[in-house]
Amino acid sequence: MSNSSSEKTEQAQGYFYTDWSAMTSHDWAGMIITVVTLVLMVVAYFYVFRPKNKDKLEAQKFMLMDDEPTNTEKK
Repeated sequence: MSNSSSEKTEQAQGYFYTDWSAMTSHDWAGMIITVVTLVLMVVAYFYVFRPKNKDKLEAQKFMLMDDEPTNTEKK
């Protein structure tokens, strides 16, 4: 039984193994972009679903469909 368990552990380690020294600059750039995107998505998720931000976000709900410009600057 323990032989099967250790074999599964080896397979999992082999599957998730990363040779960090063999990564090219494109690999590093892709990994960094992916991690940064993940972090920004998590931050946006918690910002949007935080109850204290509800009124601020509800006020902007129809902003794109608003025909009247809100810029009052004189030209």
